[in-house]
Amino acid sequence: MRVIKWLDERFEEFIMVLLLTLISCVMMLQVIMRYCFNSSLSWAEELCRYAFIWSAFLSIGFSIKNKSILRVDTVMELMPGFIKTILKLFTQCIVVVFFIYLFYHSIAVIRAIRLSGQISPAMGIPMYLIYASAMVGFFLTIIRSIQSTIGIIKESRKQ
Repeated sequence: MRVIKWLDERFEEFIMVLLLTLISCVMMLQVIMRYCFNSSLSWAEELCRYAFIWSAFLSIGFSIKNKSILRVDTVMELMPGFIKTILKLFTQCIVVVFFIYLFYHSIAVIRAIRLSGQISPAMGIPMYLIYASAMVGFFLTIIRSIQSTIGIIKESRKQ
């Protein structure tokens, strides 16, 4: 049970810290190799690009979980409590439906890329693993949006 609680609280954050640390270390190694040894690594920029892509998609769910996602809520703040709650729930439903749509279509994209057999030029890894970042990120965003919706409902019942 503690593992599930840890995953719920820290999964995206942990993976993003690992990925951003990897980006920093590999880019520093690339700089050292280029300027000190006059040689560069062929795979470094590609690895950093793919780690950045993964961290970007994971950050969507993370920002929803931490309520730090950008939004314009000026009009919502002018509304009375009950209407504000309804608008928040309506917005959350739109977000969930939108990311379900994106998740569904990302599966088709990954399937097509997997069938094409496309691999990355420098590292030779299958490209569907890179594109899977969208599917995983959208799935985690759906989960975090549903959790946020439940939080809004619980908060409105306390009032």
